[in-house]
Amino acid sequence: MNKRIVLAFCASLVLGMLSISVSAQVFTHSVWTNANGLGIKDANGCSYSNFSGFNMATSWTEPFSPTNPADAHFRGVAKAIGSPFGLCPTRGYDFRLVSSLTTKPDLIEGYWDIYRNGVLACSSCYGVADGLSQAAGAGNYYKLYVDDPGAGPQAWLYSGYLDQRKDF
Repeated sequence: MNKRIVLAFCASLVLGMLSISVSAQVFTHSVWTNANGLGIKDANGCSYSNFSGFNMATSWTEPFSPTNPADAHFRGVAKAIGSPFGLCPTRGYDFRLVSSLTTKPDLIEGYWDIYRNGVLACSSCYGVADGLSQAAGAGNYYKLYVDDPGAGPQAWLYSGYLDQRKDF
């Protein structure tokens, strides 16, 4: 076999292996909200936009193949200040991702546990967090909508501004 053909074949093989390793790269993202909440909607009908504390941390990895499972973490904790007439009292909320189904650059789909004043109010409820791919700052925000078996689709909302992000 001609030496040039063998060298060209070897070079093509090396380039092919490099391109496969680059395409198999995993992208991981992480965003945070630090005392910069936008809104909470409770399945009981209360909506809040005034908080004495509001924090969220999430990280997720984009799967690079159909056999690679989604991997994500989300935790949002807030103390919502109630209305002056007591219709919606001051409450503490904790939104915890318990299992993820799908992760993409902009969203996390999975099941959440939601605690209201330390009591489990929605167990393994389906929800989607989106708007996660935006740059931090500049008024960019994310939304987490969670369905409730009794109150219906998108009965819960946890939304805040993107204060920090890291992508690697």
